[in-house]
Amino acid sequence: MRLFVDAHAFDGGISQGVTTYIEGLYKELVKTASDIDFYFAAQDTMRLESIFGTRENVHYVKYGSKNKYRRLAFEIPRIVRRLGIDAAHFQYTSPLVKRCKEIVTIHDVLFLDYPQYFPASYYHSKKWLFGRSARRADLLLTVSEYSKERLERFYRPRKPVRITPNAVDKRYGLVRRSEAEALLDGRVGKYILYVSRVEPRKNHLLLLRAYVEGRFYERGYALVFIGKTSIPVPELHRYCEKLPEDIRQNVFFFEQKPFEELLAWYKCASLFVYPSIAEGFGIPPLEAAVAGVPCICSNRTAMQDFRFFGEGTYDPEDLDQTIEKIELGLSPAFRDPERLERIRQAVERRYDWASIAKEYYAYLTDL
Repeated sequence: MRLFVDAHAFDGGISQGVTTYIEGLYKELVKTASDIDFYFAAQDTMRLESIFGTRENVHYVKYGSKNKYRRLAFEIPRIVRRLGIDAAHFQYTSPLVKRCKEIVTIHDVLFLDYPQYFPASYYHSKKWLFGRSARRADLLLTVSEYSKERLERFYRPRKPVRITPNAVDKRYGLVRRSEAEALLDGRVGKYILYVSRVEPRKNHLLLLRAYVEGRFYERGYALVFIGKTSIPVPELHRYCEKLPEDIRQNVFFFEQKPFEELLAWYKCASLFVYPSIAEGFGIPPLEAAVAGVPCICSNRTAMQDFRFFGEGTYDPEDLDQTIEKIELGLSPAFRDPERLERIRQAVERRYDWASIAKEYYAYLTDL
C-alpha cells in the first residue's frame, strides 16, 4: 500500500493536538508496517524527516503552495495521481477531488455543540466541509467516545466511526525532577500550571479568577499559563490588567516553550489544572499525569473518560468548586506518591501509541 499523509500542520512550528496525533501514530506505525510506503507531505520536509526518520519505505513530499484551499483543490489530487497513492490520510478536511481511498480523522465537532465559542465564519465553513469529508471517507476516525457520538449524530456517516485516541509521549515520564529544576533555574517558585492554547472555551479567565479569589498567591503559589492565542479573549487580559501589582506579578503568560523546557514546567508544577469547557480529547492532563504531577481536570465532553482522576474532576464553570478543587489538589493527600503512580499507570495502559498504531494498522488492512 502507498499511504499519503497530509502533514501540513507541522509547518506552523506549533505543537497542537493534530501534530501530537500524527506524530504519535505514525512514529509507531513506520517501525512495524514494512508493507506500507509512507508519503508525508508538508512544506517543511526537513522537520518531518527529523520526526519520522529515514527508512526505505518513508518518503517526503514538499508542498509548493502555502494556501490550504489551493492544496486541497489542486496540489494534493495531482500528487496522489502522480505517485499512484492507494489511500490518503487527512485531518478534518479531504480534497476537492477524490483520487484514492480517503482516511479522515475529525478530532471534534465542538463548534456544532458550542457555537458561542467559535467565529461565525468558522462555524459555517467547517460545518459543510467536515460533513462532506465525514460522509465521503472510506475510513472515518476520531479520538474519543464523545467525538464519535457527536459525529454520528450530526453527520450520519456511511461508514462506522473508529476511535484512534491520542496517547502521551513517554518522555513526560522520564524527566528527572533535579534536571527539570536545573533547567527552570528558579524562575518561578511554587506554581499552578495550565498548558493550552488561549481561546474562550479553554476557560483561562475562570481559572485566573479562582486563583485570585482563592488567594493562592498569599500562600506563595504563582499561576503559569503556557500556550499561544488561537481566538482572542479580551476579557482575560482586561481582568489581568486590573489586578493589583502584587497579584499580577505572580501571574505568568508564556506563548510557547521548547519541548524540553515544557517537560520541565510540567515536572516542577505543584498542581496542574485543566479547566477546559469543551474538548474533543484533552491531552495536557494526561501529560501531567504521566509526569507524576497532581492534576484536577474538567469533567465535561471527552474528559468524562478520565475517570482515573477520581475526585480530581470537577465542573469547570463553577467558580467555587474550582477553588475547592485547587485546595484539594494542593493538599498532601492528593500528592501521595502511590496515588499519583496509580493514575500514571492507568493513563499509560489506556493511552499507548504502540497499541493504538496496531489497531489503526488493522483498519488499514481492511480498506
